[in-house]
Amino acid sequence: MPLLNFTPEQESAVLNARRVYNQRETALAAQAMLVGNASPVPIDAWRRIDTRAAMIQRDVLVVFNRLAAANSTPVGIGDIINYFPQVSDSGEVHMSMDGRSDGRGDQAIVKYAGTPVPVIDAVATWGWRQGEVIRKGGGVLDTESIANKQRRVAEKLEDMVINGAANINVAGNTVHGLRTFPERTAATHGLTLGTSTGAQWLTMFSQLLGLHIADNSFGQITVFLNWSDYTYASLTEFAAGYPKTILQRMMEVSQVAEIVPASKMPANNVCSIAGLSTGEWGSILSAMPLTTRPKFRANPEDDYVFTAMAVAAPQFRSDFDGRSHIVHLTTA
Repeated sequence: MPLLNFTPEQESAVLNARRVYNQRETALAAQAMLVGNASPVPIDAWRRIDTRAAMIQRDVLVVFNRLAAANSTPVGIGDIINYFPQVSDSGEVHMSMDGRSDGRGDQAIVKYAGTPVPVIDAVATWGWRQGEVIRKGGGVLDTESIANKQRRVAEKLEDMVINGAANINVAGNTVHGLRTFPERTAATHGLTLGTSTGAQWLTMFSQLLGLHIADNSFGQITVFLNWSDYTYASLTEFAAGYPKTILQRMMEVSQVAEIVPASKMPANNVCSIAGLSTGEWGSILSAMPLTTRPKFRANPEDDYVFTAMAVAAPQFRSDFDGRSHIVHLTTA
């Protein structure tokens, strides 16, 4: 599964931070010390850390990575909020046989909607003596502690694209998720999906498609389901004696591009995006993909501190009239 890509500037910032850290650690280690510890991080250790981060992201970031692969927008680390325009229809179409036009026109109305780009981080830390024990035992870093923080950041990214981040607010703008985006089309299907029949599932998918069409959203849909609901659909016959499961039957609907199980999606919730590959639904804003950075140590007795961090947010978009490419169904 594709991950959020680093821009050249983002990659340079991470590599320079690691290079400077190693230079400082080497200088500290050269000092005559009775106590304390200083150890640079070799490139093989960083490779293990980054590989572990990639594996964690592929495991955790199901919805986030689907959206990032479809459309992502690099933003600056100093961009606290990113705005997108919503443009009204304007002007008239003139038709004639002689091709003469009176040139009448008017100015479109443009309004802007914003999305904050928060910093998400988790810190792994251990003392200098613990560092010496790790070094003496042939190790370099407490990689498990770092991996735990990487997973925590990844889980927050995945939660954010589904449920938003209501605690983040900049000038009245907040981070919305698929389930909280105000301009999504929200409706109820009235079902308990884990016990519903194949016919009821098909009716629900028909409802999804009808709501997209009503919003002038005509692309194939990508559907996100709760893991347990997805598993039920993948194991249960569409009807008694029918040779296919509910999931297989839903995938036969030509307007369905993909059905994706998501661990952070609550049971009986269904979210769908039409035309995911077009990017009309929005974008993943990225000032820094998930990475791990070392913190400066001034003294050999200072703690070792490594920060797993990401600076990113989903930006779901709607048009001037409040229509979007996102539908959200719940039981009630």
